[in-house]
Amino acid sequence: MKLTASNLAQWFVQGDHYSIALDENQLVFESKQMTQTVPFSIWDGQCRVSRGLVWGRLTFIVSPADRPAQKITVYGLPWSQVHEFAETLSEHYQAWLGKQQNKFMLVEPELIALRDELRDFSGFLRYEDLKAWQVKAQELFERCGVLPQVMATANPALYQSLYGWLQNGEAQRNARNTAWRDEELARWSTWFDGVESSPLNDSQRQAVLMDDNHNLLLAGAGSGKTSVLMARAQYLVASQQTEPSRILMLAFGKKASEEMAERLAKVGLNGVETSTFHAFALKAIKEISGQDANIAPMATDEETKHSWMTLWLAENFAQPAVEKRWLKHLAQWSIPGLSAERPLVEQAHEVKLQRWLWRLVDLLAQQSQSATAIKASIKGDEKAESELALVQPVLKGYLAALKEQKAYDFNSLIKEATKLLSKKSESFGARYDHIMVDEYQDISPARLALLEALCGGKRNRAPSLFAVGDDWQAIYRFAGSDVSLTTGFMSRFPSGVIRYLDTTYRFNSQIGAVANTFIQVDPQQLSKPLDSAREQKKKAVHLMPSDAVESVLEKLAKSVGDKPTSLLLIGRNNANKPESLGEWQSQYPNLSISYVTAHGSKGLEADYSFILDVDDGTFPAKSSGEGLESALLSVVDEMEHAEERRLFYVALTRARHECWVFSHPEKPSVFAKELWQGSYPVTSKLSKKVLQAV
Repeated sequence: MKLTASNLAQWFVQGDHYSIALDENQLVFESKQMTQTVPFSIWDGQCRVSRGLVWGRLTFIVSPADRPAQKITVYGLPWSQVHEFAETLSEHYQAWLGKQQNKFMLVEPELIALRDELRDFSGFLRYEDLKAWQVKAQELFERCGVLPQVMATANPALYQSLYGWLQNGEAQRNARNTAWRDEELARWSTWFDGVESSPLNDSQRQAVLMDDNHNLLLAGAGSGKTSVLMARAQYLVASQQTEPSRILMLAFGKKASEEMAERLAKVGLNGVETSTFHAFALKAIKEISGQDANIAPMATDEETKHSWMTLWLAENFAQPAVEKRWLKHLAQWSIPGLSAERPLVEQAHEVKLQRWLWRLVDLLAQQSQSATAIKASIKGDEKAESELALVQPVLKGYLAALKEQKAYDFNSLIKEATKLLSKKSESFGARYDHIMVDEYQDISPARLALLEALCGGKRNRAPSLFAVGDDWQAIYRFAGSDVSLTTGFMSRFPSGVIRYLDTTYRFNSQIGAVANTFIQVDPQQLSKPLDSAREQKKKAVHLMPSDAVESVLEKLAKSVGDKPTSLLLIGRNNANKPESLGEWQSQYPNLSISYVTAHGSKGLEADYSFILDVDDGTFPAKSSGEGLESALLSVVDEMEHAEERRLFYVALTRARHECWVFSHPEKPSVFAKELWQGSYPVTSKLSKKVLQAV
């Protein structure tokens, strides 16, 4: 069935459509340039009849799925036939629509059940929940062959509900979750007031309710992250969202894991599984493989480690080719504990040499890239290339020894567990609903791979990852951590969620004004507010010459009187520990004085703090800029002293009331100078001329 303009009319129509035909359940339009086919499924069944000066025309509205609705008009049609043709088209369309509606009625109960899945969903609707529903909906539509306009005609409310979630699902998910969160905050308000020793603040309450697939909570120094971790575990159980045994809490150190377990036990949550990454890896290997995973003595016992390395070096130094390679390196670069003036084999036992070797062996073992990729990455750094040639055989021998003992060190333990979990995550990981990770800023690529394997696999609902950390306090790159896994969280998990705790209860606003500004000078650090619960106007960070330590100490002891007061002395390394520490501890019994390195100070707090020897070349520490260790730890486009800046931030944020920064009067470090030159709220007894020097 076809209606076409006459030849004369076609000449007047020029490039527009001049013909329309009905072909089964579709319309076919023709023009001089093209033929266009429109199935009934994208036509609304209406055609508008209108008359020009001589001929008639028909206008149709079509709505392709991948494009906006469009208007198609056919010109030059014989007027006497236009109305009859339009009625015939309408009759065919209505007959087709009737069949489609009959088909819809058969599957309508399934479509209603699909709608009700989201309507009746309780709790936070995660990104993956929505995606899984959308896939299920598309599969159902394809299977049953129901067309959108059929559903829109037969059941408008159902159509609007289903297609609203399909076409604008993320906006609807956000609106639904916002309403759910508001309801939960109101429902659990009294509970949040009493779950910890102090009522949770608003940002802490919001954090407890985070429940997407990948959640990162940025918790600044003293902001109460442990309270949030404990409250979240209790909330999940109290709200009957899960059972204690289906919560896994991972920490990096045994002490931190034990402390979490103790706090949970006090509130009756003994069933929550708390573990270090390594202990969890041991468990996973044993349960999946059915065999015990043994830790090699070399990984835990220094004497065994020393004996193996001594024997390996002695055997290899005795080989002329190996000795020649080492001597060639020594002719250009030094190696701790090794001298070219003595036979190398006699120095195999040197502790400094072995410490240097183990450091590089450990760094190489942590790498996820191949040996070829490592070689390519250090190409051009002659020292690094030479060191790699020395260390790789040691690593190869070490790994062979582990294999012979059928044992693991801590690096291979994580890698083996990850490999097994990648194959069995669907069954092993299905035992958990929630995985919570403390100190996430210390995560390494290997540990993150383990987490991803645990949360992977095809299952109805993967565990929710709840990571708590602070990129401002990421100070363990030397141990394999990678701060970019925190700062780049959203790049890795585009549908993830980041929130932050916005109030610190440790230090006052004046310390915060210095520390928070100082750390955010680095543009790669995540920006976030961290307000102090204690406001004050008096400056609380002081720049002092190093020879003033004792006078400040004496003045502080007098000012606090008999009130028990803690004082933390912080140095960049153990070498900065004051020789007079014991004397000061006896001389000022009203002060509880202790010394820690900057790394060791993380997690600690005191009433007052002294940061010692903030001198040029000491804090920040000098970077060699070359060699294998420097190459393996380098970060592309990282600002100078980035990790040292984070370490200094950690040191600055240990004190509740005041912090003194002591520097050599003639050689203050760039950090001390920055605190003065950058208009930070600090006082200073150092020379302005020295501080202003570039």
